[in-house]
Amino acid sequence: MLLVGFFLASLPVCLMRPFYGVFLWTVVAFVNPQWYTWSAASALPWALVVAIPTMVGMLVFAGGWSRLSSRESLLLFAFWLWTCLTSIISTHTPVFVHHAGDTWYRWEFVSKILLMTFVTIVVIRDFRQFHVFLRILGGCFGIFVIKTLPFVILTAGQFRVYGPPNSMIADNNDFGLALNMTLPLFFFLAQVETNPWLKRLFWFLFVATIPSILFTYSRGAMVGLLALLGLMFLQLKQRLLLIPVMVIGLIAGLIFAPENWRNRMDPTRKDAVDLSAQSRLNAWAFAWNLASDFPLTGGGYATFTPELFHHYAPNVHDIHGAHSVYFQVLGEHGFPGLLLYLTLVFSSFRTTRTLVREARARGDLEVAHYANMLWFSMVGFLVSGLFLGRAYFDYYYSIVAALVVLKDLAIRDWAHNEAEEMAENEETLEALPAGG
Repeated sequence: MLLVGFFLASLPVCLMRPFYGVFLWTVVAFVNPQWYTWSAASALPWALVVAIPTMVGMLVFAGGWSRLSSRESLLLFAFWLWTCLTSIISTHTPVFVHHAGDTWYRWEFVSKILLMTFVTIVVIRDFRQFHVFLRILGGCFGIFVIKTLPFVILTAGQFRVYGPPNSMIADNNDFGLALNMTLPLFFFLAQVETNPWLKRLFWFLFVATIPSILFTYSRGAMVGLLALLGLMFLQLKQRLLLIPVMVIGLIAGLIFAPENWRNRMDPTRKDAVDLSAQSRLNAWAFAWNLASDFPLTGGGYATFTPELFHHYAPNVHDIHGAHSVYFQVLGEHGFPGLLLYLTLVFSSFRTTRTLVREARARGDLEVAHYANMLWFSMVGFLVSGLFLGRAYFDYYYSIVAALVVLKDLAIRDWAHNEAEEMAENEETLEALPAGG
């Protein structure tokens, strides 16, 4: 009753302050507070009820509309348009018509995610709100890390760690993926944070997230973690800060690692390519074979079905999801869909690297930290995503939205500083005596 009361009382605030609506929608999307309620409260469409007043408030109060013309925004929109086309074609193609209902259900789900991504891009006004937004993202998953740590300790790491039920991170593999994306947020927020208590909290969460990732028992998340920490160590000037934190986190994880965890993570054991790994290879072959027959549009959303596995999979009895971000997009939207998806990835990477170089040249370390944070978070998603089918993960699109906002805010701030500097120089020249 308290949670529902607070939620309903917040709706007028979402209308008048759409950034608060983005904040509340983010919490609903990632923390899933509705699953801590029961009866009618659990059936309330929390995300939809928040989104409506937030979008109305955006139309009245938001000022970041020009960001929708950014390269990443246009690529997101182009990808969405292509998925609309593949959904229309697949639901009118006889071989795919059996999953037409699931296709449109999935299309609606992804469209809502992308719509709120655009809302986030437009609504955030300044660096203060941008920093709060990143705190919110980190804080949502920080709650799960704080819950996970005592569970791992009390159970001596014997059980897998899962996300909240009925969410996009309910599965242990998806939860590990999300934590890999959050790890850089904790690291860089600890450096830009001015509040000493929050700074200590983010350092603690950075250390605690490492064993949390390990005890998802997800090998895809493990690969992502190693790649992420390795790249951070090689590329960051703050590696001296990184070394002790990494060591503490890894030791804390390995101390509690039971024998079944060690066996699962050991790539040298005889049965390393177990049924789970074979399922991935089978799903990837299925996606490739299907896209080879339908190269332009693929099979549409939710095309990984038993009927199609019977035609396109090497092992027709091993029916699973995509098990890969890239093969998921390829199977569902064909080669053009995958090209658009990868172009968005490369564009985002290029933008972050450009921002880092420009910020360092200007001495703006805060923007450089933010850009590095988003770059490494995308790395965590894309490396772990090699083995996990979360192509439409709303967390990833939140990171892309944050990147678009950061670029716009940085350019505006730098232009303002240059204008002030030019004005000061002109005043200095005018104040000089004639002939001076």
